[in-house]
Amino acid sequence: MRKTYKLAASLSTVFLLSACSSNGDTSSTSSSSSTNDGSGDQVVHYTAPTELSTMDTALITDINSSNYLGHVIEGLLRIDEEGNPVPAIAADEGVISEDGLTYTYKLREDAVWSNGDPVTANDFVYAMQKLVDPDTGASYSYLAETIKNAPEIMAGETEVSELGVTANGDHEITFTLTQPTPYFKFLLAFTAFFPQNQAFVEEQGDEYGTSSDALLANGPFTLENWDGTGLTWDLEKNDDYYAADEVSLDAVNVQVVKEPSTAVNLFEGGQTDNAHLTGEIVKQYADNENVVVQKKARTSYLEFNWDNEYLQNEKLREALGLVINTDDLVNTVLGDGSTEIDGFLPADFVSNPTTGDDFTEETEPFLSYDVERAQELWEEAKAELGVDSISLSFVGDDDEKSKQLSQYIQGQIQNNLPGISIELRNVPKKNRLALADSRDFDVLLTGWGADFADAINFMDLLYSDSPYNEGGYANADYDALIDQAKTTNANDEEKRWADLQQAHTILTDDFVFIPLYQEAETQLRNPAVEGIILNSVGVEFDLSRASVKN
Repeated sequence: MRKTYKLAASLSTVFLLSACSSNGDTSSTSSSSSTNDGSGDQVVHYTAPTELSTMDTALITDINSSNYLGHVIEGLLRIDEEGNPVPAIAADEGVISEDGLTYTYKLREDAVWSNGDPVTANDFVYAMQKLVDPDTGASYSYLAETIKNAPEIMAGETEVSELGVTANGDHEITFTLTQPTPYFKFLLAFTAFFPQNQAFVEEQGDEYGTSSDALLANGPFTLENWDGTGLTWDLEKNDDYYAADEVSLDAVNVQVVKEPSTAVNLFEGGQTDNAHLTGEIVKQYADNENVVVQKKARTSYLEFNWDNEYLQNEKLREALGLVINTDDLVNTVLGDGSTEIDGFLPADFVSNPTTGDDFTEETEPFLSYDVERAQELWEEAKAELGVDSISLSFVGDDDEKSKQLSQYIQGQIQNNLPGISIELRNVPKKNRLALADSRDFDVLLTGWGADFADAINFMDLLYSDSPYNEGGYANADYDALIDQAKTTNANDEEKRWADLQQAHTILTDDFVFIPLYQEAETQLRNPAVEGIILNSVGVEFDLSRASVKN
């Protein structure tokens, strides 16, 4: 999803400048897909790496869908260009009680849905109740766990009407928490906490959020020409948006392009305004003046299915991690600016509240490339398991980058650990998410993009009953530390930090995951498109204030 509040330095966006030509010679380029004609129309042609899975705020799980949902629907708050939550549908900064347990916001009275209905406090109440309703099955419901009665509702013990989110008339809302939550304002800017028009949603039923016709907008754009499965869709300026005069673009035409070479050809031909680059193509365009590199608070890793009897063997899990050369992976296979990681969290994300040291600086190195040791462990694992060979299914997305990663990892394992066969299953993202949810994999190529800048956003993923714990890992000591960080020590920064560091040590001691890389995205970007806001967490890019240069 899958997505900063400032406990630490935010990740930076780096721009690399040089020169190219439209004939494929990377010395000069002049792509000009965007339209700004005499009529004043401003149209951007954008490529996306994957399909949209859903536009239902309660059901969204992947970052690509969240990116576009964030252009269509707004919440109480939004993240500005500095990475801070600022008013959106909220009329002002709101009032937070001294004990940090109540948040009250007045709503703008000029915010409307695309069918003309006003955006009301009940829209937020309804959406939040839907998020925590166990019948919804929302993966992000756990983010609401500090709201009064949310845990009891999610457990089926209390009615959703008892949730601590209250409409005080049409244009004021209050959130009542059971404990201080330092990052709560940032949750209010996250797509899972966005409003829904109750009457419209109930009219659409199960179809809500599955197509353009089954969606209402209250944000800068409406979503058009999306049938729920197609590889194209459009964002069209929402003239009823309260800040429509600040939106310059008339439309953003989006098409899914999974192969970087195809995207580059479209860009060079002036048919698109961006192109995602990976591997050798990145190297070819390293000196191109139109290259933009964005470092993200997003990691990629391998997750194990703990139901697999072979993968319950710790030595096997460690051996699998030790044969993956992540230096070669980031520099040769990816080559897009992504960097190695040796833990679960990205670098430059959160820092020690006392010393200022990065979280990753305080963790021990983990699974450093060592083929000889891996082979020793594999021999010991075979003896313990009573087998000479095993076969493991490996599930990942079907975009070109994921395919390259999957093939590389398959080769590293099979070439260095004879007797292990890796069956690749690269499928569309929607299918991969379904396979993950049903635990229909042995090894899963997955990742996480931060929704907010707190270590808990990552560490919560592997809590025993987390919906994002696809592999089914469970450790009572780990759960206890996470619980402690969120309750007893929630307001004690030093103790909370120690809890999270200790929890991370448990993950590495158990070899719960195989870290791969911290993501950086390299794109060719048409310089005529100005004003795109890039975020390291949450919605990754914002086109609502972009424009096409004359």
